[in-house]
Amino acid sequence: MSKTTVSESLTDTSDSPTILIVDDDKDLADTYSLWLSGDFDVETAYGGVQAREQIHDGLDLVLLDRRMPGIPGDRVLEDIRDRGIDCQVAMLTAVEPDTDIIELPFDEYLVKPVTQSELRETVDDLLLRQGFDADAQEFFAMESKADALETRDEENLRNPDAAADLEADAEQARESERIRDMRERLQRLQRISSVIRDIDKQLVVATSRQEIERTVCERLVDSDPYELAWIGDYTVSFDQVTPSVMACRDDATLNQDTVADGGSGPAAEAVSTGEVQVVDDFSTDRSRQMLDPIGSADSHDRFEAGAVVPLTYRDTVYGVLNVCTTEADVFDEREITVLSELGDSVANAINSVEHKKLMLSDTVVELEFDVQDRSDIFVSLSAETESRIELKSFVPAANGELTSYVEVTGTTTEAFLDAATGIPEFEKVRGIGESNEQNLYECRVSDSTVVLSLIDAGANVESMRIDEGQGHIAATVAPDTDVRTVADTIQERFDDIDLVAKREIERDFQSTESFRQSLENRLTDRQYSILEAAYAAGYFAWPRESTAKEIADSLDLAPPTLHEHLRGAKIELIEAFFEETGTLDEGERLRDQ
Repeated sequence: MSKTTVSESLTDTSDSPTILIVDDDKDLADTYSLWLSGDFDVETAYGGVQAREQIHDGLDLVLLDRRMPGIPGDRVLEDIRDRGIDCQVAMLTAVEPDTDIIELPFDEYLVKPVTQSELRETVDDLLLRQGFDADAQEFFAMESKADALETRDEENLRNPDAAADLEADAEQARESERIRDMRERLQRLQRISSVIRDIDKQLVVATSRQEIERTVCERLVDSDPYELAWIGDYTVSFDQVTPSVMACRDDATLNQDTVADGGSGPAAEAVSTGEVQVVDDFSTDRSRQMLDPIGSADSHDRFEAGAVVPLTYRDTVYGVLNVCTTEADVFDEREITVLSELGDSVANAINSVEHKKLMLSDTVVELEFDVQDRSDIFVSLSAETESRIELKSFVPAANGELTSYVEVTGTTTEAFLDAATGIPEFEKVRGIGESNEQNLYECRVSDSTVVLSLIDAGANVESMRIDEGQGHIAATVAPDTDVRTVADTIQERFDDIDLVAKREIERDFQSTESFRQSLENRLTDRQYSILEAAYAAGYFAWPRESTAKEIADSLDLAPPTLHEHLRGAKIELIEAFFEETGTLDEGERLRDQ
């Protein structure tokens, strides 16, 4: 059975902002793309001509070189505005700013060279600005131009008076109460975004769920955005929150008693909707559970507002993050979006460390489920075709789909394919091996299977066998996993499924030396020597340093003979690896196919 445990492969980035990078220096454009592509959908255009062809309404931000042959950046900027595309534009150029920029409709001006951190900070700030109204954005752009011109000596400017007038206009606008409020909100968002960027870096190296939760709460409080931050486990079946980690500006203590949400409080609403819930009145019974962990009777008088952030990874609920502040009316749509993204990052990080812990544990907990729910597409397919379906292997895909390999008995290929292609959740089905009694199929599924839900909950699916609609699934989780959370996750998604067994088992690990010896024993002397020669000659490098014919000539072999031995050796090594990880139980059959 497959042991793929990289949760990042399941992460859907389809909602990421789209950034177009325009620069005639291909290497520089590709460098910027590399810096940003991990968090954004990045497109590149190598010059103004290509940029004109790639401008579209779905862009959120354009990083635009100004000095380009053919069509310069100023004309590309003009095209963007003439077409009414509502996106932020940063001029990213080696041209020193001068007063000609005052009339250009861009939002930020950066002079090359820029560092990765400078570029990322600018991108984050511009995307935050995008949520403000047109007047606020006009002011932010004017302020950016004034700041850019301030970097030049007055005597070096073409029109110093125009620069002075621009600064005066910006200063006058800053005196406006409305603009002052907008600037304060933007600065708050920038501060929170900076904290979250720092948190994201720390989440990458975190080794436990406790470390993740502690890091998040402490950084949110230490860096000023909030006076209180705490995380609690959420038990879906009982609508209860159990505080686990807290950070508070005061020396308050954490009350770890379970808080009953009653299914109607902000935590329950956050979990059920998957959306951040804002609380601006702590006097109600509905909202007091947010403050219980600090154990203070007058806590509702200390805070003006708070928010409950769901920590969910697909169907799995890892808990809720609660933040409180002494400032009123700060949780606008932009801050809620930032907190929502933080919640996603925390849940993804927890899922990842849970998978790693499972992979490295000497002891695991084995769970067995009986399932007859026809909303599981494999159960439905087995019942419809009156067949047995057995899962042999699976590979999670980057877009949340699952490529699975199933062995089917008791029905014909035609009947199975006809039934499978009639189920919308089967994106693709094809036969890859047939015999008189057993057929092997590759099925790409998008949803509606217990297998995907178990993977999302941090489990490894060890086996699945379904006989005419009666299914049995075995999975393993790390020893300190909250089994109730796993069971709740699955039973929330599928009605007719029962946890029928739970046991702790020891893993049988093979030593490194034993594994190495087993590899050598699987290869014939001829296979070993040819594989060693091919490796030493750079046959597996790219580009290849030696061709198969060159290696065959050096060994006095015919090229087909060399290929036959290499193929046999690779099959043995691949099978040895996957058998060690528990993936293949039918190596001979796969080899024959």
